[in-house]
Amino acid sequence: MASSSDSWTKEYNDASKLADEISGMISERGTLPTSGPDSQRHSSAIRRKLTILRTRLDSVQSILTRVPGKQPMSEKEMNRRKDMLSNLRTKVNQMANTLNMSNFC
Repeated sequence: MASSSDSWTKEYNDASKLADEISGMISERGTLPTSGPDSQRHSSAIRRKLTILRTRLDSVQSILTRVPGKQPMSEKEMNRRKDMLSNLRTKVNQMANTLNMSNFC
């Protein structure tokens, strides 16, 4: 069985890849018409993926809070992981804001 630390790394990497995918989808929006069914479908897909990503980040956070009891980790490593998670959450919020702002243009 994988350790909690390995589980955290895998979950974080999966979430990071999903964030990159969403970022690419947001960039693709520039090639679509500003309105119409294709644009709406694309925006809906982005919103769904953002929701999935937020859920995954909650899971990553949960794994991180369980790690200290199961496996010793230095305070420096714990802080590094918390920072990584915080940075990814910030990126997700920025992408959501970008998506919301572009709907008003």
